Amino acid sequence: MIRDCARCGRRASKSAEWSDGPICRTCYERAMRVRGLCPCCDTDRLLPGRDTSGTPICRDCAGIARDFFCDRCGFEGLLLGGRLCERCTLADTLVRLLDDGTGRVAPEFLPLVKVLLDMGRPKSRLIWLRNANVVRLLRGLATGSIPFTHEGLHQETPWRTVTHLRDLLMDSGVLPRVDRQLILYQRWLTERI
Repeated sequence: MIRDCARCGRRASKSAEWSDGPICRTCYERAMRVRGLCPCCDTDRLLPGRDTSGTPICRDCAGIARDFFCDRCGFEGLLLGGRLCERCTLADTLVRLLDDGTGRVAPEFLPLVKVLLDMGRPKSRLIWLRNANVVRLLRGLATGSIPFTHEGLHQETPWRTVTHLRDLLMDSGVLPRVDRQLILYQRWLTERI
């Protein structure tokens, strides 16, 4: 249903109907990122609502009936499919992609999983994990169809995706550290010859 958003005034599909009116998806997601001390009840939590002056307040004080607590970990924030928070959804996605065939993450990838889960903004990692090349590379490394070495990654494309993944693998200690510029130069040289 297309409505005027109560917060930004833009005509858009309604994502929620809160005490201040219909809320568009952009304003909904923005509200799900506001955390702090509620000025009405002095509770430190998610502040999706607004008081009459436009100050962010908690859902209880705003009269928002819906709760935003993750069904798995209890974190209050943006919920994705299955009423799970972004971090729990990211954890499930990583388990699925890095499954070594046993239903669990291949042990050598556990440090990578920890680094990815500890980074801020899990949604950006979820978007990155939708990339078909990232999925192919991670599945290939986890199952062994791509050799789990710098040389194995050197054969893969596209180079930018491989470079980013290699950096993450080195930052997490999963792969030994090598000179990034040298690797990029070797790739460039191989393509030119």
